[in-house]
Amino acid sequence: MITCHVTAYHLLITERLYCQIGTTVKMLIKSFLVIFSFSFVFCDGPFRSMTTFFNPGCESQKCPQCNPGLAYVMSKGSNDILHYIISAIGGPPTALVIRTNKPYKGKSQLQIDCKKVASKNETERREAITMPAGLKEIYSFGVVFSRLFQYNDTADKADITKYGINGTTWRVYDFTDVEWQDITKWSSNNLIVMKVENSGEVLDRAFYNDSLILQFHLFDQTDRSKELPHLQYDSNSMHIDFTLQDIDTGNSSSARWGLETVLLGSDSNTAPMSINTKKSIDDEYAPGVFSISNWLTRPGNEANGGYLQWRPVCYLKSARARSVATKVDATSLASTTYVDDFLNSSVLYSYFPDIEMISRYATNFTFGLEKDGGFTKTNYTSWTAQLGYGAPPEDKVSSLVIGVISAGLGLPVVIIMFGGLFVVIKKKTTAKEGYTDLDKDNSQIQ
Repeated sequence: MITCHVTAYHLLITERLYCQIGTTVKMLIKSFLVIFSFSFVFCDGPFRSMTTFFNPGCESQKCPQCNPGLAYVMSKGSNDILHYIISAIGGPPTALVIRTNKPYKGKSQLQIDCKKVASKNETERREAITMPAGLKEIYSFGVVFSRLFQYNDTADKADITKYGINGTTWRVYDFTDVEWQDITKWSSNNLIVMKVENSGEVLDRAFYNDSLILQFHLFDQTDRSKELPHLQYDSNSMHIDFTLQDIDTGNSSSARWGLETVLLGSDSNTAPMSINTKKSIDDEYAPGVFSISNWLTRPGNEANGGYLQWRPVCYLKSARARSVATKVDATSLASTTYVDDFLNSSVLYSYFPDIEMISRYATNFTFGLEKDGGFTKTNYTSWTAQLGYGAPPEDKVSSLVIGVISAGLGLPVVIIMFGGLFVVIKKKTTAKEGYTDLDKDNSQIQ
């Protein structure tokens, strides 16, 4: 946070000058401050109209054949449509985003049959998501959370790359094998919620019910999240909240977690991706955090690509605060050939049946900081990321910081200028009132 310091001497001088300034000048200064403050009003961006469908292709919203369920959100803008497909049917949790044109006539809704998505027949799965005539893809991308790693951080370095396969005790939870609760039970029009039912046992340990939660928050306009780390969002993005809580980690007091994540785009498999981190001097929105990271599907064409954005911070209690914050890190991007089977089991297969032909990379997000007590300290970790289309939102120096700088530096200057003007005018007036004509005989002698 930037702060401006004004010495007591300057404050005393400006206060005395301000007291000498007339009412008109004071009103001018107040008007200046009001106009200045309006220049930092946050302006909303483009607005979208959202419609949500649960388990399309079923006779009713509750559809056992489509368990744990599929959510399709159609978000109409002025010139395009963003189609969000969110599901863990048959595979790991996936959010697929398809940007299309907005037809002048005809259907604008994707044709989705969730029963075919859940089918064991590959031909049916390939036919599960289609486009009506007149609807054309502009770009598509998505994110898949494929596996969750629990490892014993015996060195307490919070660095998952320091341990080989035999270097420590690992529990690997394959999300393809996880049972999820029915998403229609917890979800609404703009909030899709996935809660684990049963992870399946790994080395005699498992987690159940609300121990793992994924929440997908969709937006129809531009604003900033009320929850730390207060990511800015727009109508082309969604926030993803990942929460782990109340998990039996065995006898390990040094347990930490890694979340294997895949980002993919509809470009060819030779297209590169990159993660860049931008630093800032302002931590107003996320105290103590001075950077933000962007994983780009089209590094050379951000405006027409997808991204995953996050601040390198997570929280160890549900009431998020700086005092319970710790670090989030991401390993280097890697090829996904070793997880392609997970991708093919997901809802992606119904739209990208030849997954090996498109651009896709993986990373592991890890949670924790050296000597922060690890996951077992609170048995809770929550992290927020943002998936979106177009250039990622950039945090500029906030209006509050600019206001503090301007008020701290600009206002004294304005007061001194008007004060100096007042003093000059006052001296001239006083001199004129005390003027004596030397050519006139002012003698009192008779």
